[in-house]
Amino acid sequence: FLDTDVIISSLLSKKGASYELIKNPKIKKIISKSVKEEVEDVSKREKIKLREVKETTRKLKVISLNLTKKKLLETYLSYVHDEEDSHVVAGAQISKSKFLLTHNLRHYKKDMIEKDFGILVMEPGKFLQYLRSQN
Repeated sequence: FLDTDVIISSLLSKKGASYELIKNPKIKKIISKSVKEEVEDVSKREKIKLREVKETTRKLKVISLNLTKKKLLETYLSYVHDEEDSHVVAGAQISKSKFLLTHNLRHYKKDMIEKDFGILVMEPGKFLQYLRSQN
C-alpha cells in the first residue's frame, strides 16, 4: 500500500526508489480513493502535469475504504501521530497489504501496525532492498 508521498516523489524525480517502485510491473501497488485525491491535490500545488498524474495512478489498484470519518478514527487513529494519516493505515489493512510504503515513517506507529495487522511500514528504498534480498 502506498502513501501519497511515495507517488508524489515518483512524479517529481525519475531517479529515486519511489519512481523505480511505481514503474515496476511486478509489484502490486494499491492506494485508496483518499490517497488518489491527495495525490491530485498535491500535484496541482506542485504544478505536476495532470497527464503524468493520470498515467501514474492508472498503474495502481484503487480501493474504497467504505468507512465513515467516525469509524475511521475510532479504528485507526491509535496507529498514527496525526489523524490525517489514519486513512493510510486503514487502506493498508483493508486491502490486506503486507507493506505500507512511505517516506514519513515518523507519522506511523510502526511496531503497533506490524503487531496488530502484520503490515511492515518502510521506505520505498528499504522495500526494494528487501525484495532484492528475497531473490
